[in-house]
Amino acid sequence: MDKAMRIGILTNNFSKLNRITRKLKNAEFNLMHLKRIPQIDHEIDVLVTDEIVTNCPTPHVVPGNLEILELKIRCAFYQKKRLSIGIDPGGISGLVALANKQLLFKKEFDNINSMVSIITSIDDEIGIQNVKIGLGSPPIRNLIVTSLKNFQNKLQFIDERRSGSGSHIEAAIRIASRLPELNEPNNYSPKDGEIAWIQKQSRRLSKGLITVNKKTANRILLGEISMEEAIKKYTNKLVKTNQ
Repeated sequence: MDKAMRIGILTNNFSKLNRITRKLKNAEFNLMHLKRIPQIDHEIDVLVTDEIVTNCPTPHVVPGNLEILELKIRCAFYQKKRLSIGIDPGGISGLVALANKQLLFKKEFDNINSMVSIITSIDDEIGIQNVKIGLGSPPIRNLIVTSLKNFQNKLQFIDERRSGSGSHIEAAIRIASRLPELNEPNNYSPKDGEIAWIQKQSRRLSKGLITVNKKTANRILLGEISMEEAIKKYTNKLVKTNQ
């Protein structure tokens, strides 16, 4: 847009108003606190309300996960649904949401669970058509795939490894924009260093309580079991041993 999107916030909850305002502190948005629904639909571009408003001529959204509120507003304004998610896996993973190749959301993550939580919120509140994952960084890729078990029927794999360099976000955009080329890759064999890294992660995530063995670490890297499932299994075994 050439000018800022006019966002009307209609709520009597000042705590929520402050949280929304902080999340939308962006030059893309011109925020206005409203006490009533505008009678003229061109006064604002998108209305943010506490609940669904019937017979409202203005596009409006009800905040859920505030981390994706900007995305919900853009989807309402541009009338976009059924998003394509692109993921560039790595130590820092890039995540984008596109609709008809228009970029609507971008964010980098160093925590897989946080990224999966955002993807789940996007699907619950807006809708996801597919989740496209690049083939880079097989250990992280497989951990992401395992964590996205509720999206197995929407997962697609994109070979972007020869598409040039760039940021994690740029790579995620390329991934989301491409047609799927293959089924889930199965030619990955975990290396000793990757297995050791998984063991270290299991100690960190369990706060030093357990360390998964090499066989379990190998299964985690291959996507046969999630880190959370492995830690839970080991913890339960430890509890039974100490009873």
